[in-house]
Amino acid sequence: MRTTMRTTTRLFLGFAILAAAACGGGGEDATAPAPSPDPTPSADISGTYALAQVRTHGHLSGGGSGLPVDFVDGSGDHLVFLSGTLALEADGTFDMKVQVTFKGNPSELTDYGTYSVTSGSITFSSQKSTPRLSTGTVSGNQITAQSQFGSIPFEIDVVK
Repeated sequence: MRTTMRTTTRLFLGFAILAAAACGGGGEDATAPAPSPDPTPSADISGTYALAQVRTHGHLSGGGSGLPVDFVDGSGDHLVFLSGTLALEADGTFDMKVQVTFKGNPSELTDYGTYSVTSGSITFSSQKSTPRLSTGTVSGNQITAQSQFGSIPFEIDVVK
């Protein structure tokens, strides 16, 4: 009888340990150390950047360095980039305004939404139905971003 009692006690303790292990995996251990922060956090790139350069990836002629810069389409229509700003807020939102003339008529091209930065890359998530910014790179006080104005792809440089 003593052997049966010992065996029953061992089985009961074994099941109790297994049950405790199976139930205890969902919570955090209060004595465990807190996770360490990312050793290379993204630098704060918030601030206002000025449009410095526009390059076309479309089928336009013209171009050049600096602003204003004039592009001409196959119909002879001019798209001139005059100036612009990209404001990156510390809360992860952005607002872009670019002053242009198209066929001699002044216009402002805009985009706004949120952005995120990871390892020197920036991703823009526009809240507009026709987004102008998509992705880019961050290098010091300059951002180079892929953009679209109308159906024409551009690459822009903005400098802080």
